[in-house]
Formats: sequence, structure tokens, C-alpha cells
Amino acid sequence: MLTDEEKNDLINKYPDAKNYIRETTGGKEYLYDIKRWCLWIEDSELTEAIKIAPIKSKIDACYQFRIKGGDVARTLANRAHQFRYRHLPVQNQIIIPQTTSENRNYIPFGFLKKEIVIQQSAQVIYDPEPFVLGILSSKIHLLWVIAVGGKQESRIRYSPSNCYTTFPFPPINETQKQELTRYTFHIIEEREKHSEKTLAQLYDSDEMPAGLLEAHHQLDFAVERCYRSKPFASDEERLEYLF
Repeated sequence: MLTDEEKNDLINKYPDAKNYIRETTGGKEYLYDIKRWCLWIEDSELTEAIKIAPIKSKIDACYQFRIKGGDVARTLANRAHQFRYRHLPVQNQIIIPQTTSENRNYIPFGFLKKEIVIQQSAQVIYDPEPFVLGILSSKIHLLWVIAVGGKQESRIRYSPSNCYTTFPFPPINETQKQELTRYTFHIIEEREKHSEKTLAQLYDSDEMPAGLLEAHHQLDFAVERCYRSKPFASDEERLEYLF
């Protein structure tokens, strides 16, 4: 892992190092706009990469860490230049912070570019249709997550097996998908109007901009119309309907 300063220093001293550096993010980095970087080296690039002394030093250190580790770590020692998991999207990805404050009215999920490497402190959906982000960003999904998900201290903890795969959602047609997609991108547009703020700031329940909050409300109505035409009267009714 590299900070902004470490990344810039490495490239200034070894310009070719930029070929082996990618942006990386986890839950905290995503929510608080913290820039971090990592080494991403293909097998075919290893011979050239280790000619850069600091990169070779990091790979050697990783080898020593793994060879002294448990059974799984030792099996990975022979590719110490790579992460254990190397999944990457073809086009885009949705990042799901693994923990989020209980003081938010919505969980700030989002799209990320395909080049960004997502760390284990966040979940990820690779190459989803855009409307999927709208479903995840809805209030009714948040209520489900609170009901069936875990907790880290008082914070909400998102689990794919508990929260995502269990979430009851009806089959929808192309017109409904397009409607959800439209409201999803409206939320993204509202976020971009406040690019000087982090997502953690934007989604603070006391500080959420009116335009962003209204965009979420519009999305909520669209998502809930997928279940039934009659509006829900309360959160209790929403949860009762889901169960």
C-alpha cells in the first residue's frame, strides 16, 4: 500500500513505476475520500518490475511475511507480487462499505471505475446493471440491512450473505429498470454538485443537502412501486411486507 506522498515519491525517482501502480480503496477511504495506492503487477511484468529497487523490496517483504504465515499464506508465497484475490470488473463496479454509521439515512453505495482495486474492508459487485445501485441505495433496502445484518459496535455491518442475497425483490421489466436507472443517476448528479464534501459529510443525517435527500426520496418511491402500487404507510409496514 502507498500513500499519495509515497506514490509520488516513487514515481519521481523511478518513472517506470507508474506502470505498476493502481488506485485502491476500502470502506473508509471511499467514504472519507482518502487516496491510497497499491502495486498491481501481472506475471508478465514481474521481470521488469523487480528492476525497481523499492518494488523489489516490497515483494521480498511480502514473500517473507507469507512464507512464515499459515497454510494459505504459504501457498501464496510463490506469487508475492500479487494480492490473493485478483478479481477485476470489465466495465464498472459497485462498492459497498462493509461498515457504515447508524446515523445515516442511507448507505452511500457508489460506482467506481474498473481500474480501482477494492480492498477487503468493502464489498463489491462486478459489472452490475446500473439499476442495481438504485435498489441498494433505497430506504427499504436499508431497513432490511438493519433488520438482518450485523453490527460493529453500533455501526451497521453489511454482509453479502445476510443482506444482499436474502433481500426480497420482485422481478421487474425493462421499463422499471430504466426508471430506477434514471433516479440512480439523479442521485449521482446531486452528489457531484457537492464535490468539495466527502460522502461521509454528504450522508450525515443532519447535513444531507436538500437536493440529494429529495433525489433519494424519488428513488424510494420508484423502488417501492416495484413491490406494489399502494404506498407504504410506515417502516414497520415495509419490513412486514418484506418478511
